[in-house]
Amino acid sequence: MPGMDHAAVVLGELRRHWGWILAWGVVLVLAGLAGLGYEVVATVVTVEMIGGLLVALGLVEIVQAVKHRRWSGFFLFLVGGVLSVVAGLVLWRAPLAGMAALTLLMAGYFLVVGAFRAIGAISTRHPGWAWGAIGGAVTVALGAMIASEWPASSLWVIGLYVSVSLLLQGLGYVMLAMAARRAPPPAGAAGAF
Repeated sequence: MPGMDHAAVVLGELRRHWGWILAWGVVLVLAGLAGLGYEVVATVVTVEMIGGLLVALGLVEIVQAVKHRRWSGFFLFLVGGVLSVVAGLVLWRAPLAGMAALTLLMAGYFLVVGAFRAIGAISTRHPGWAWGAIGGAVTVALGAMIASEWPASSLWVIGLYVSVSLLLQGLGYVMLAMAARRAPPPAGAAGAF
């Protein structure tokens, strides 16, 4: 497509496929809403999926380690692969314990990241630093709330987080599809597609 810039090409593709983008956004929104209605189920499904991904990742690492056994990192890849498989199987066999561990990890993550964001914003005093400090403080409060309710929060936190993420991502795709549909065709696009 000589003569067209990259943005015009992307816009043309988005215009051509806006219906598929809209459909995917609607699916994500519906999945997010369903997850918000069934947070415990969403949490269990998420933990099971993480377990499956760990098993798959571990098996790939083990195969790669065996395939390249003369490599100096063979032992580390093999051990890493075995540990990934074991962790995935533990999540499958004991999803409640996995939910509790992942929730505690999330709480710690929010506490640490929120503190660093707040301290960083206050110490640099960049434009808009107050919003960064407030965002960091809210993240710390979220981590503290999750930790204070632990292990009971393990039943809903992961499902809520994943459901809200799906909902927001789906809304983003819906908005993208609607904007792409309303966008004027790029100059010079006639006959280019």
